[in-house]
Amino acid sequence: MNEFDHLSVSDEGMYDWLCQMARQIDTAVAIINPNNGYTIDFVNQIFMQTTGYDEDDIIGSTLSLLQGPLTDMLNENSIQESIENGLTFKTSSFHYRKDGYAFWNEVRHLPMFNQQGVLQYCVIIMKDVTDSMNIESLIELEREVYFSLETGHPLENVLRNICRSVEVTFGKKCHCSIVLVDENDRMINIYGEMWKDLKKLDEKVLLMDIGDKRKINKPLIIKDLKQSDYHEAYRPIIEKYRLVSMWSQPILNSEGKTIGLFTMYFEQRAEPKTIEIKFMNRIAPIVTLALKYFDQKTAIRRLAFHDVASGLNNYERFKIILNDFAAEQSKGHLYIIEPGEYQNIIDLYGRQGGDEVLRQLANRIQNISTFEDSIIARYTHSAIIVATRLSLREMNIPPFEADQVLSEPYYIDGKEVYLTLKIGTSSFSSSINYIEAVRQADNALSSALKVTGTVIKNFNMGLIESVEQEMNVLAHFTRGLKNSEFFPMLQPKVNLMTGEIESFEALARWNSADLGFVSPTLFIPVAENTGNIYKVDLEIFKKVLQWQKQRHDAGLKLYQVSINISPSHFYNPAFVESSIALIESYKIDPKFIKFEITESVELEDVLRAKKIIDELQQLGIETSIDDFGVGYSSLSYLQELPFKEIKIDKSFVDDLANPRMNAVIKTIIQLSDNLNMVSVAEGIETEEQHLELKRLGCQVGQGYYYYKPMPIKQINELLDNEIKISFSK
Repeated sequence: MNEFDHLSVSDEGMYDWLCQMARQIDTAVAIINPNNGYTIDFVNQIFMQTTGYDEDDIIGSTLSLLQGPLTDMLNENSIQESIENGLTFKTSSFHYRKDGYAFWNEVRHLPMFNQQGVLQYCVIIMKDVTDSMNIESLIELEREVYFSLETGHPLENVLRNICRSVEVTFGKKCHCSIVLVDENDRMINIYGEMWKDLKKLDEKVLLMDIGDKRKINKPLIIKDLKQSDYHEAYRPIIEKYRLVSMWSQPILNSEGKTIGLFTMYFEQRAEPKTIEIKFMNRIAPIVTLALKYFDQKTAIRRLAFHDVASGLNNYERFKIILNDFAAEQSKGHLYIIEPGEYQNIIDLYGRQGGDEVLRQLANRIQNISTFEDSIIARYTHSAIIVATRLSLREMNIPPFEADQVLSEPYYIDGKEVYLTLKIGTSSFSSSINYIEAVRQADNALSSALKVTGTVIKNFNMGLIESVEQEMNVLAHFTRGLKNSEFFPMLQPKVNLMTGEIESFEALARWNSADLGFVSPTLFIPVAENTGNIYKVDLEIFKKVLQWQKQRHDAGLKLYQVSINISPSHFYNPAFVESSIALIESYKIDPKFIKFEITESVELEDVLRAKKIIDELQQLGIETSIDDFGVGYSSLSYLQELPFKEIKIDKSFVDDLANPRMNAVIKTIIQLSDNLNMVSVAEGIETEEQHLELKRLGCQVGQGYYYYKPMPIKQINELLDNEIKISFSK
């Protein structure tokens, strides 16, 4: 509690007592006399040191003596009103010293009453809080920068806002600019309200010769531009903005290289105080962090929405745009296009050759006038997909003239390559959604692939063999569930360092009494399309728990088993409650169950997904994100969702020898390590893949190189023999 709180003393001796107390405390104090126009009767030595005024300046004046150009007068009026009404208050105000230096002043008022309750004196206690206020404003600025970048604001808007924020919060009226340079010290761009005028200046002068002399390693302070070496070069903006002084601070990257300049321009002579130098020193790193974070977001977004190998949009990006088309109730046409010679190209030139052919094919299609506004993406490793939207005035679907993209040879490593194209087409509209349209185009492509030469197949009812097969599967599906025909095959997950089996993944299989063995590629889509996939999930889940209970009752070691959970099942409101109830019914520790959530979940509702995963984690059930890298959702939201495991998709592992794909996998492994997640590579089939993934730091492997999926009986035999793989060194 302050010495003056809650005091009420007699009139006699009050003034002397207050003065004596003011001299002894270590903060600025002024005593105001309400009976003499609220003028200042006394100030202590610290008050004079803080404001720069001497006693003759202050005594008899009012607090308005501290006001200046940027002082908030509404706040000042509130201060005066509180003083006159004898109200205690504490506030911050922008005040000025005698020499014109502005500072943030924390002002506190303590009214002093006599024994009759009459206001006798007003005690003002002040403290210079400029440094802490600057820090608060910079923290707020950092928060705004990160929020803006996180929500997708363009970098130029963020940098302009940094300039604007400094202009508003700094203690002197100023104009700000940010100039960025490339690795060769050439100017990239200028940000700030003066950018058009600054851009007209000589670049070398504007950059303060950083490319030649590297002399900007600390703030450059020019108190009088007219007397400086920069006067002539800066004359146009000096005259236009009536500039007098300029301060410039280098912007450095993490390696200490100058990547730009942050500059403040003043309309009055300005010589920085130590506290203002500190402020400038703190601004430049905010710009550096903004640039670094923007680059990281751009890289992640590129990885999330682009196919790394070909440089094309990936299929996830394609789906987003088609969703936009659907929201606008657009209609149009889809083309799935695959070079007939793709596999031969891979055999001759490697996967890089296949990537290059698809890139050149996409470029040629984009140059066809009727396809200028199309969206093109990589669909599979061997095909691209194109969507063209029809305007309201267009009546016919634009034909795809294959000759337009085949008349000239393609080039791989300088060699000519001639192609044939297999093309499947379909339409989308408000009555045919894009998912169905893609499936139809896929069916048409399957038909086209059976024909030699260049061929275009439009989807029609003649291409219903696969649909009939699907219906046949559906007809037996319910019976299969009723007769418990679905069962798990367990595939071991192996520690890459020790060769030991750490856990298993349960893979759903169906042996129908009528159809025989039914491929998961047939029955899983049927189950998903009919909304019955959760029943398959539960059947596999129960049989895994039965196996674990048998081992538990026999006193055998238990292993964690990963259960694949479909999107509809995952988002079911009763999913968590029913799952833990089922586990408890078998008296199995929840730590032996892990739920694998495929990227096809798309995690469209991050908060909802996080809530589910958090609840599972609290109950002891871990989660894994499956097929990582194929889609975009995990990259966008991975840091927000508490997964315990990342499974790298087999398609990435297949292309491990590709240096670019190798770099992507390395990044994913490092990302999982940074987030304290276990990295699991799927589909390992060769010793070379095993050794390279081990070198990259991957922790767990899964694939035919170690074990194929096996029935539970065979798994028991495997575990009974305590087999451990001996890896090559």
